[in-house]
Amino acid sequence: MENQLILEVRDLGNIVIKLEPTLSPITYSRLSKSLPTRTNAIRYGQVIILPLDLGAVSEGKRTSLRPYEVGYWVKKKSLVIALGDVELREQVNVLGYVVAGVELLSKLNGGYSIRVTMK
Repeated sequence: MENQLILEVRDLGNIVIKLEPTLSPITYSRLSKSLPTRTNAIRYGQVIILPLDLGAVSEGKRTSLRPYEVGYWVKKKSLVIALGDVELREQVNVLGYVVAGVELLSKLNGGYSIRVTMK
């Protein structure tokens, strides 16, 4: 079974994220239990931030993301999607990567309501 996170952006379309549960299993479990939900996208430099409180989950030692990687930014209590190579300087639990809808990411500039589901 393939684990996918679907970000349904009204008036734009869907962004599909391939989840890798083994990278951050506790974060993945908490994410799956918190869905479906709605949140708003916030663009901040080279990242898209989706506020979503999964608690203080400390997995791994990464503080950076590669283009289109998706993680949970522990201190900001948010899912984060990297648009380029980004150094967050704070812990991020890597969850997966964008596999469809990459072209929509550049259009998210804040204010978009997003329905988050898993399939």
